[in-house]
Amino acid sequence: MASPNAGGFVALKIDGVPYSISGELEIEETNFEAEAQVNQDGTISRTQKPKPFKFKLSIRDRQGPSIQRALFKDNARIDVSAVEKQMGRTVLLTAAFAVGTPSRNTATGEISGIELVSDQVRFIGNSTGAAGG
Repeated sequence: MASPNAGGFVALKIDGVPYSISGELEIEETNFEAEAQVNQDGTISRTQKPKPFKFKLSIRDRQGPSIQRALFKDNARIDVSAVEKQMGRTVLLTAAFAVGTPSRNTATGEISGIELVSDQVRFIGNSTGAAGG
């Protein structure tokens, strides 16, 4: 039977260092995107193209490790875990790197515009299986 839970607390670690998510964590759990096409005779078809698995997030700056050092290291890959406590599920994004243009709001301490991408994702807990290379 499926869990009645949705949402709740999320504990985020990047290379073993905990970070506080300041908003929602959006997880793109597929490594493709699909688009509907309409043929000239009115029938439909679908095209698909590959894309990375992705975490979209904002974190709270608590004068911890520099985002530049932690996420945008030259030629470095990072391992990210997101523990969805009420869902009983952990999502692992391994050998990832950061993209985007982070910006920090000095009034709230929120650092937004962070995307972490990988070709490898793994689910532990209420979701089954693993994906990616």
